[in-house]
Amino acid sequence: MSPDILVLGQITVDDTVPSTPGHWWRQLGGNALYAAAGARLWCDPKRIGVVARVAADLPFDVAGLLENAGLTSAGLKVVQEEALVEWIVYEEDGSRQSLPRNRELRDPAASVEVLLSRYLIHLELLSAGFDDIPKDWLPAKAVHLAPQVLNCHHETCRALATQTEFLSVDPSPHYSRYREASALVDALPGTTAFLPSQAEVQHMGKTHSDWLSVVTALCAAGFPEVVIKLGAEGALVGTRENDEVRALPVATATPRDLTGAGDVFSGAYAANRALGVTPQASVERAAVTAAMAIECSGVHGAFQLRPDEARLRLNKYTLQAR
Repeated sequence: MSPDILVLGQITVDDTVPSTPGHWWRQLGGNALYAAAGARLWCDPKRIGVVARVAADLPFDVAGLLENAGLTSAGLKVVQEEALVEWIVYEEDGSRQSLPRNRELRDPAASVEVLLSRYLIHLELLSAGFDDIPKDWLPAKAVHLAPQVLNCHHETCRALATQTEFLSVDPSPHYSRYREASALVDALPGTTAFLPSQAEVQHMGKTHSDWLSVVTALCAAGFPEVVIKLGAEGALVGTRENDEVRALPVATATPRDLTGAGDVFSGAYAANRALGVTPQASVERAAVTAAMAIECSGVHGAFQLRPDEARLRLNKYTLQAR
């Protein structure tokens, strides 16, 4: 059968640098893969289709990874571009920053503006869009767009308007943190669920902790569902049909690697909404997914997480959350 829950995003090479002195390590990364790993914990992997562009020089077997996890690799498209390699540098407080390692993206002779422009162009070349979706996968029950550049998100949202029942978007900070609610709705037409992290929408609140009003504003502007991921503070969920905004805590975890936490959360949320789970219950499942993901390391670890464990941890979490 063709997959009916599609995930579009990017595939990268992640060079992870710990906050304490020690060796850094290289691993396969990319928001498309993390989101798919999150979805896989809650639905039949045969229902999940990853749509992504794979750089010809990528030093990892992405197709093999997906197939071993029960997903099809038919949505992968090899492109003759250089793989994006990023330093992911952690601080002692758990925060992190991502810095490109590709030579042209860290040219000391280039200005900050030029480097940013090159970076966004490189991202767009490696970003899967509507035309990359296998034709027999459409229409699809649900589509999740992992963070990408605005041009790609805007065009893909527009093209998917009549091709899916549910469309979730995890925005990129490169465009979301400079736009107000109405501008984001216009930029992402047809979006069902808007799933930003706190850094991408904190400019909308009167204070950095004014999240309730941000959710309300985004729903009022036109997004039917809004979930703001607040890291260690949990998440907020609101819908346009209901004025109530619910705050949900994080699930208990012993962190090992925070990379991809937001992506597995979003992938799990999209999959559960496609299965008919309510927004609040979907956030609860997504919170459990993120907690499990940060206890392992890398995409390979995320794809080895077990659905039966997720359900056991969900039972414990719902007692805590409710």
